[in-house]
Amino acid sequence: MKHPSGHTGPALVALVTDVHTRKAKSLHRTWINADGTKAANPARLPLAGHELRNGVIRLWPDEAVTYGLGIAEGIETALSLAWGHAPVWALIDAGHLAKFPPLAGIETLVIACDNDPAGIAAAHACSTRWAELGVDVWVTRQELNDLNDVVQGVA
Repeated sequence: MKHPSGHTGPALVALVTDVHTRKAKSLHRTWINADGTKAANPARLPLAGHELRNGVIRLWPDEAVTYGLGIAEGIETALSLAWGHAPVWALIDAGHLAKFPPLAGIETLVIACDNDPAGIAAAHACSTRWAELGVDVWVTRQELNDLNDVVQGVA
């Protein structure tokens, strides 16, 4: 896939849908090298000109989301969370995680918190809003940046 910088290489491509209507909003692309590291700069981009407000990347279908849901900023972290909790969705970035709205029927929310100021603030905003509605909320904590680093054993 061609990056706007001119780089051409493999990329993860995911459909971004509206959290409420489920309608397609955009595609999210992450350019990667053969060893799995990020390629190009910036490595992650949605399609230009597409509205992402209320956008989510449903890594599990809606019918799999019954009483619990796991969420994370990025796809890689969400897939790492899936090793211990499923179903999971990716929310694109910290800003979208901070604004993730409560959903009817979800009794437990697990948030994979990135260990940086934006990630911590986003997880706090989201967890507070959901907990105030009586939802059991669990937030991951790890010394490394995110769960993906933990799963990969990155030091």
